[in-house]
Parts: sequence; structure tokens; C-alpha cells
Amino acid sequence: MLNHIEAILFDMGGTLRRTSKHSIEEMQKRIPPIMAILGETGNSSEFMQVLNERFDAYQRWSDETLVEAHEVELWTRWMLPDWPREQVSKNAFLLNRFWRDALAERTLLPETKDVIVQLFRSGYRLGLVSNTISSEEAPAALASLSIAGCFEVIVLSCVVGIKKPNPDILLLATRRMGIDSAKCAYVGDNPMRDVVSAKKAGFGRTAIIHSPYKPERTFDDPAIIPDYQIKNLLELTDIFPPLETNHHLPVCKKISSSQVNGSPVYNASLSTMWGIKMFPRLDDFFIAAGRMGFSQIELNHAVNSNMLAGIDLKEYRFSSIHEPCPADISPDMLKKNDWMISSIEEACRRQGVESIKRSIDLANELGVKVIVTHSGHVELDGSREARLRKLFQAGKVDSPEYDEIKAGMEEFRKQNIEAHLEAVIKSLRELLDYAGRNGIRLGLENRFHYFDIPSQDEMDILLGLADTECLGFIFDSGHARAMSLLGFFDEEMWLERYSRRIIGTHLQDAKGVNDHYAPGLGDIDFSMIAKYLPKEAFRIIEVQSVNSTEQVKNSLQYLADMKCVDPI
Repeated sequence: MLNHIEAILFDMGGTLRRTSKHSIEEMQKRIPPIMAILGETGNSSEFMQVLNERFDAYQRWSDETLVEAHEVELWTRWMLPDWPREQVSKNAFLLNRFWRDALAERTLLPETKDVIVQLFRSGYRLGLVSNTISSEEAPAALASLSIAGCFEVIVLSCVVGIKKPNPDILLLATRRMGIDSAKCAYVGDNPMRDVVSAKKAGFGRTAIIHSPYKPERTFDDPAIIPDYQIKNLLELTDIFPPLETNHHLPVCKKISSSQVNGSPVYNASLSTMWGIKMFPRLDDFFIAAGRMGFSQIELNHAVNSNMLAGIDLKEYRFSSIHEPCPADISPDMLKKNDWMISSIEEACRRQGVESIKRSIDLANELGVKVIVTHSGHVELDGSREARLRKLFQAGKVDSPEYDEIKAGMEEFRKQNIEAHLEAVIKSLRELLDYAGRNGIRLGLENRFHYFDIPSQDEMDILLGLADTECLGFIFDSGHARAMSLLGFFDEEMWLERYSRRIIGTHLQDAKGVNDHYAPGLGDIDFSMIAKYLPKEAFRIIEVQSVNSTEQVKNSLQYLADMKCVDPI
């Protein structure tokens, strides 16, 4: 029994994925897209030969130095040094994608998903450490199988600048995981590269996968002898049986812990927004959230009844439910049909009310006490705001065109808000009555789009419908930043006016007017937000799946440094 192994790290190419090199003829067919990017009109065969020679020279240098170049350096220094640097630099990632596609076809092994998921559910912490010239391929490949969230770290040679057999790349992964290398196993396919580096890094076990059609290899040098030779990844599930103790679930009601994997557990909740595309099942997301240090979960409006089926939800801690959940009628469908609580068509308004009632019913079933509520909109057409955002991105905020569009939007809202606001008030009164029967509160969220309800002044009207025990404010940091930068509602003003009504917050970072980044990756001042947050208000990290597991986990420590969350 390998009870000292707590983490398993994997190589990519040849281990989780099969690579089949293209023939010269096939390569030549794939060179024209590269030439098109550059505006090159010469002979594709000759151009391919030049690229091949330069790539071979790069590989020799890289193997000698154990240094890996980033995509931009690879293409500006090695592949196309005689082309304008700016042109090559801005297209480096696209050029690299086409080049990789020309070199070979890469296919994930059919057993990869099953093995990764089984080891993850067995309690092992997982990581990926790979030599590669692409920073995009490995994460995209894992995402295509909905297993990217199972990996705590993804360390790629072209990103960190070093490559195996230098053991430092493996030690970097263990440091980022916060684990002793002796408690780790490494699985690869190349003894000279993978076994050597893992042993030098002090890994507890090594395994090498080789072709099932070839006999096991024999080794004379102890430095390259693996602990296991396997012909199929599925053998790993026998080598590494389920861990006897799984203490990684602070989100589980039966477990009370202030630490997980040696790190603090925080008074923070993770929205299912992040996990929907990252895991095969919703309860896998629950496992990952607990291992990262979250103490609760928010069920959001991307979760439907099929995802919830088969999970004993009463075993988990939930901070809140973000309507419409279960989203058996998707938010997009609700908007398309105007089945919103802001609709001036009574039949449509009723549909919007019923949608939120379904979320209240689920909350009542699970003992959840807060429903995050959207209040609808004045107009669904987002074309004017899309033009405004495009001008913002182009740095034309002070242009006459920007001012004209913005003024037109403000005038339209002013002329059309009254009937929609009356519909929202009517709907909220019905929902407050329905939720209040079971002691469930509604939380009104500030929104991402200008035509969404409420504005800052409208929030005052809506919160006046009930006291904080029944109706509160959910402050969303990314939404506030976007509206503030576009010139509509100052982000700190939301906090100054309504901090006493805050019952929860969605904490997400933003880069310009694009939000849902993990806190710490963008421009938002979370120390400013922390000054306004009531101690009892729940904290929800609400980020998209473009954020890695490591980035989401690191956001907790970042928010703790900013005084937004605390260890429990």
C-alpha cells in the first residue's frame, strides 16, 4: 500500500496523449495558413524547409541548455528572425498553433479521462508537468474532456522557461502545490527525461507507460529505472488505490476542519459558475472546492436538474442559490421570451416569478436561506452597449461618438423605466411573500449591463420594499467595475450607499470592462471593498472556467491579504 503517496503528477505527450507525426507531404499541405498570416507568397515547400531547419536548430539548443522558449521568443528569435518583430510577436500564438498542427496529430488516449477522474475521486491531488512549446494545447486538451479542474497545477516548460530532465520544473510544481516531493509520484513515458528528473526531485514513485505492443524495457542505469512499467494508464488505478482517509471536503456538513492540505479553510463560497465545464460531474466540483479551501458552495443559474440528480445535496454546505436554479429553462431562454420579473406583459412577468419560485423551492428543500436575484431589464437589445464597449476598448471614451451613444442610452432608460420598475416591484412583493414563509431572503444584485435593473437610485426603491431580514443587497465587484468604467454608476458609490444592506457579495476581478477573473488577476481594488463588507455577509468567488484551479485557489489567499475573507 502506497499510503505515503498523496499526489500524482503526469507528463502529457506520450503519457496522456498520443502523437502521430505527419508525413512531409501532409506537412506541406498545412504550411499555407502560416504563410497567409505573414503575407508570404513564395513556394510552400521551400518555406517549410526553412521552418524545419530553424526548428531543428531550436530543439538542439533547447535540449542542450534545458531551456524552453515562450511562443513569442520561439517565433521572433528562432523561427522568423528575419521578419518584422512586431508582426511576428502579435501573431506568435496563432503561428505556433498552425505549426504544431503541421508537425503532428495529437489525440488524447481513450482511457485518460477515466483514469484521471478515478484517481481524483480516490483522494489524490493531481498535477501536470510537461515539456512543450505550446502554452495552450495541454489546458485545452484537458478542458475538452471536462477534467481540467482536477489538476491543481499545470506547469509547462514554455511558460516557466525550463524543461525536463531538469528536476527544477518538477520541484516548481510541488512548491506551487505545497507538498513534499517524497509524497508525489510522477507518470511519464521517457525514462531519460521523466524518471531522471523525478528521482532527482526526490519523488516517492515513478511510473513509465510504454507501447503495449513492445516488451518491457530493461535498464542498466539505476537513475532511469522506474518503479513501475505499465502498458495502459488504467493500471495506475491498481497501483494507487483509494486513500484511506479523505479529509479534503470542508464543504461537506459531516466534516469540520480549519485546514485542508495544510492550508486554511476560508469563510468563502465558490460559485458553480467556475465548475460546470471543468469536471465530469457536479459533485467532483464540490470535492475540488473543498480541497482548495472553500467552506461553502453557491449553486448558480447554469445548474439544471440533471446535474443535481443523484447527489445527496443535503450533505453539503451552500451559502446561497443564484436564480434561476435549477435552470431547466435557461437564463438565455427566459430573456429571449421576456419571461422576466420586469416584463410589462403580465403573462411573461408571471413566468419570471415562477422561475424564481422554483429556486426558492430548492432553497427550502436544502435549508439555504438566500436567493441571489436578478431584477430584469428595460431593454434586451444590447447593440448600443456593445458599440460603447468597443469604443472603450479602443480608447475612445472621450470621443463625440461615445458621448452620443451614452447619452442616447441614458435618455432611453429614463423614458422607459417606469413601467418595468412597476413590474419588478409587483413581482418582488409576490416573491417576498413566497420566500418569507420559509425564512428565505432575496438578495438583489447590481448588474453588468446598463439596461439591467436596478440602477443605483432604483436599488434604493427596491430595498425599501422590506427590511434586511427579508431583502438585501448582493454587491458584485466585476459588475460594479464595468459600469463605473463605462461612465454610468460609480463602483464605490454602491458600497457607500448600501453597505448596511449587504447580505452577500460576488467577488471577481476585472480587466477593463471584462469581468469574472479570479481575484488578483485584474484591476479591482479589493482592499477598498473590504472596508464596506459586513462581517456576517457571505463571500462568493464567482469566476468563469477560463481561470485555472491554481488561480482560483490562489485567489483565496489574495482576498485574505486584502481583508475580504478570513480563515475559519
